Amino acid sequence: MFNTFRPLSLSAKFALSLCAIVLCILGVMMAIVIPTWQDERLQSETDTIDRLLSNMENQVLLTIHVNSLYSASYWEKMNLEMQNRLHELFDAYREAPQKEKQTIISLLDKHFSNFACNALLTQNNQLIYGTKGLLDSKIPFFSTFIPQYDQWNVHDKTKRINICPASDKEYLYVKALPQTPYNIALFCQSKEFLKSRSEFEATIGSMLKQSFQTIKSESTGFAYMMWIDGSERQCDHNATFRKSHDERAKMFNTACCVSESSPTDQPLTGNLKTSDYIHAAKEGKPIHHLLTKVDDPSGKRYPALTWVRYFKGSREYPFIFAASLYEEEIYRDLDPIIMKFLPAILIAIFSAFGLGWLLFRGFTSKIDRLLSVVKTIKNGNLKERSHLAGEDDISLLAHTFDTMLDSLQENIQTLDTKVAKRTLELEQLLSEKEVLLKEIHHRVKNNLSIIIALMQLKEHQAKSEESQALLLELQERIYAIELLHRQLYQSTSLTHIDFDVYVKGLVDNMRHTYATDDANISLNVTIEPVTLSIEQALSCGLLMNECVTNAIKHAFDAHGGAIHILFSCKQEACILEIHDTGKGLGETFLLKTYTTLGMQLIEGIVTNQLQGEIAYENKEGAHFYFRFCREVTA
Repeated sequence: MFNTFRPLSLSAKFALSLCAIVLCILGVMMAIVIPTWQDERLQSETDTIDRLLSNMENQVLLTIHVNSLYSASYWEKMNLEMQNRLHELFDAYREAPQKEKQTIISLLDKHFSNFACNALLTQNNQLIYGTKGLLDSKIPFFSTFIPQYDQWNVHDKTKRINICPASDKEYLYVKALPQTPYNIALFCQSKEFLKSRSEFEATIGSMLKQSFQTIKSESTGFAYMMWIDGSERQCDHNATFRKSHDERAKMFNTACCVSESSPTDQPLTGNLKTSDYIHAAKEGKPIHHLLTKVDDPSGKRYPALTWVRYFKGSREYPFIFAASLYEEEIYRDLDPIIMKFLPAILIAIFSAFGLGWLLFRGFTSKIDRLLSVVKTIKNGNLKERSHLAGEDDISLLAHTFDTMLDSLQENIQTLDTKVAKRTLELEQLLSEKEVLLKEIHHRVKNNLSIIIALMQLKEHQAKSEESQALLLELQERIYAIELLHRQLYQSTSLTHIDFDVYVKGLVDNMRHTYATDDANISLNVTIEPVTLSIEQALSCGLLMNECVTNAIKHAFDAHGGAIHILFSCKQEACILEIHDTGKGLGETFLLKTYTTLGMQLIEGIVTNQLQGEIAYENKEGAHFYFRFCREVTA
């Protein structure tokens, strides 16, 4: 029998070994360690939050105590201030030269205009004057009983219409003005005191909110304090209608009422019932439920945890402190579990590396040698070879690679020889073509010069001024072409010329031909140093020739004038501007309606050759603007 078993290839062995190691590590992590550690981490995080909330619970207890002390302190402070003001008023009245009713009213305004309570002047239980205005025809106390002098008389009108704390009391303090039939009465209402208390409680709420933020920085969770009735109803809290003296408040806050000291005015309670808060506070465990988010308009609900603390007090309804956090934010701050697995993962990796080295060290040494040769060849040294011997896969691959390199090096040498020979031939051919092109430009220039000379002879023989002018115009047009070929013959480039040098030659020839200095006509040129292709440079030269010739012939009177030529390029957009100070184009001038050769040349050159645009206007003379795109210089 023949043995048909064939050993696995190198890539298969590596793949199977790595797969086995990865599967073992993942199996252990997913089956045993990860779930257990995840629960432990969540429990630890929950315990930490619970401890922090316990600290906040102590802050709330302190807040309740401070709030009661603040209310008592505020009342004592106001009572003392009232006594001092009354004492000052009586002293001022005794020292007043006139003991009239108007004197008392003036003193009331002076000492009690900015006091929290309404200072009243009465006589025989009748109101005479009040610093904050009169009440009804009689003070409410006067109609029910005889008030006691030199002490506070309290009338409780509180009517509870929801479970929010309510206070609607009237306070009256009466003191007789000695040796007069008048009494000084101070009438106060509880809502005057609640204004200052609300500001104090809002400050406490802000402090508690900052404390809550230390539990989870940048968290969307919230903390709140409220009274609840402990029923099976859901919360209907509304901070807007928290005050019981508001008639609309009877429709809200019937199951729960958020305190003014609460860090959050409008907490999200979801589907929680008020009895759920009582049960959670007694059990000491957070409530798992679903809550929406303020910044999520879709109304989607997210898993959340709410911790509750219960405070027993003297009020009719229970008072609780609650804090809600979203579960995703709790998990977000947990350290990546991979950090706890890092030592085990490192041990597994090093073990796999050692095992792989022991199993494949015979192959890896040859692979390293082959890789070293590849890197050397990549850097340009084609003479390096591996010279590995053997019958294994790596050795056969190395031998084949060496053979391919020998063949490649031989082919490259042959190709380099052919490329060098062909390059030399092309350089010689290019040099010959450059010489030939220069010779062509030289001959064209000479031929054009001969044509110009012949035209000059004919110009002298012509009898009519019209013929002479026609020959002169043709000479200028041909000279623009001849000058271009002359510059190309003298230039190192055969495709582009320096446009500013070309324009200077054209303008100098125009000054000489038309004797502009004798005619008091100045030619002013402003050209940016730029190179243009042969076609565009020739087109612009012909445009300048036509415009300048036309201006010299028709634009000026005997006093002369000036012609300005400006050329500029911004990136690839070029503008050629030619304008004179002559009499202009005329109000009815239209370029397309003119049939003269010059105007037809201008429109044809710009439209067909430059692929540009023409604009013209009368502005203290004729102004022509030619816009086109410059061909990029190679």
